[in-house]
Amino acid sequence: MSTALRRPVDRLSEPFDVVVIGGGITGVCVAREAASRGLRVALIERSDFGSGTSSATTKFIHGGIRYLEQYDVAVVRESLRERRILALGAPHLVEQTQFIMPAWRWSKPATPLIGAGVALYHTLSFDRNRSAPPSLRIPTPRWLSRNDLLGRVPWLDPEFLQGGFAYHDTLNVHPERLLLAYARSAAGAGAVLVNHCEVTGFDTEIDGDVVIVKGVDVVDRLDGRPHRIRASVVVNAAGPWIEAVLGPIGRRLGVGVDRSKGVHVLTRPLGGGEVKDAVFARARSGRHVIVSPWMGKSFIGPTDTPMQIDDPVTCDPEDVEQILETVNSTMSPVERALTFDDVELTTVGVRPLIKVDDATDAVRSADTYSASRRHELYHHLERGVANLWTIAGGKWTTARATAEDMVDELFVHELSHVKERSFGSRTAPAHGTFAWAEDAEPFLVEASNELIAAGVAEKAAEIVVRAHGTDYRRILDLVTIDQRLAAPLDGTDEIAAQVIVAVVDEGARTLADVIDRRLIAGTTGRVEERTLRAVARVAAPVLGWSDETIDAEVDRERRRREVIDAHWRTRRP
Repeated sequence: MSTALRRPVDRLSEPFDVVVIGGGITGVCVAREAASRGLRVALIERSDFGSGTSSATTKFIHGGIRYLEQYDVAVVRESLRERRILALGAPHLVEQTQFIMPAWRWSKPATPLIGAGVALYHTLSFDRNRSAPPSLRIPTPRWLSRNDLLGRVPWLDPEFLQGGFAYHDTLNVHPERLLLAYARSAAGAGAVLVNHCEVTGFDTEIDGDVVIVKGVDVVDRLDGRPHRIRASVVVNAAGPWIEAVLGPIGRRLGVGVDRSKGVHVLTRPLGGGEVKDAVFARARSGRHVIVSPWMGKSFIGPTDTPMQIDDPVTCDPEDVEQILETVNSTMSPVERALTFDDVELTTVGVRPLIKVDDATDAVRSADTYSASRRHELYHHLERGVANLWTIAGGKWTTARATAEDMVDELFVHELSHVKERSFGSRTAPAHGTFAWAEDAEPFLVEASNELIAAGVAEKAAEIVVRAHGTDYRRILDLVTIDQRLAAPLDGTDEIAAQVIVAVVDEGARTLADVIDRRLIAGTTGRVEERTLRAVARVAAPVLGWSDETIDAEVDRERRRREVIDAHWRTRRP
């Protein structure tokens, strides 16, 4: 079975066992788990795979050490278990990174409590190195003296600094690419995945007091055509928008999420680019940000701001100010403070945090910072709606576990009559992985050398093998056939062959799909119009774009990016 994401809209007329609504990491993992265990699966995403919160992360697969402050030990333990599983399943897309948690005399929690938290975090990761190759092994946490800490992170404020605790978590180098790897794993298992396709309602019938869901109605957002998808069961994995998806049912189903806006900024590298460690920078105000060295720059965030369902998902000037103020307050007076001029890009995502539903159907909202990151599965038969489930809460790191729980429930309930195929997602590599639980470096070096020998520039070769894994061979074949496809795209270190693969094999249909979630160019700095046009020209023959369409698509994408950039840069009086 092909792993290519061909956007097979014509196959939506087939009967399915399960339809998954939502192409974020949770929905993609459900599709992968269900298809791999023998179910006929369709996944529908209204925009592009991973285009929402799943691509707006802090770029770490982590246990969530700060959740220990809320005594959420179960979530931390599950997350640490899943951290290991995800790393072993895609070694080319992860790196073990040292985190440093500085401790000042004024720190809250106090230094001894921070140390106790780090020790507990380490204890809960007792299986962290099981089956791990040397490059993915996680060492024991240690205390850094004040001088050692300032030697590693010279930008920190030295006044009242006592030292810091050093521990490790796992960098998710390109979350967009890792999500895509799972999407292609799902396709390889037989799932039908269609992006830019919006669910508009449910196909239902009434049996007494019970609404029986028989499928969903969708519209292709690229050509406007409607489709009806028939399925035995529907799984609502729309993250922050699960309530909106359930709206057409017309019943109160006792499901809701609190939405928390998380903003990150990409800036010049703090410490001149010499700092290799991520820093958990907590200010006197109590706010904290994580300052991560990433792609030669500093990636800083997140915010945690409650929002309503109808609030626009935008990065506001206040969000950027909050991040800059927080990190600046932890910096040495001799370090040049970060300003708006240092910010190159912003990302914004919406976390779906579980609301607590009481017996009266009133949904109590929690403080989004302290709200649990656990997931919950809602079987709506309990509220008189058959063949419908909703997944609420959860996080990137635990999406595989959430999917496993969800598919277990499907085989117990609606799909108990379907023969289950054996599949162990805990030891299954993601698509593109050179080898499960092996050091990726030898493979990356060998693959890079092959591409360089074929005429690809060294930097481009490194990007290709890291982002595409074993699919580098597809790009190698393309550049071997047509050397022009080895040429760098104007304004980037990436090459034209990657655009061909993005459209033909990875389901990209818009310039944003290609630039922001197939290439890495859109995540590492501002994208100029010349890059937009270079990408459009390569994609045009495959997508059937005329010269006029190229101009229109470039203009549309340029204006979209300008609006986003202008919005957060325009500070209100």
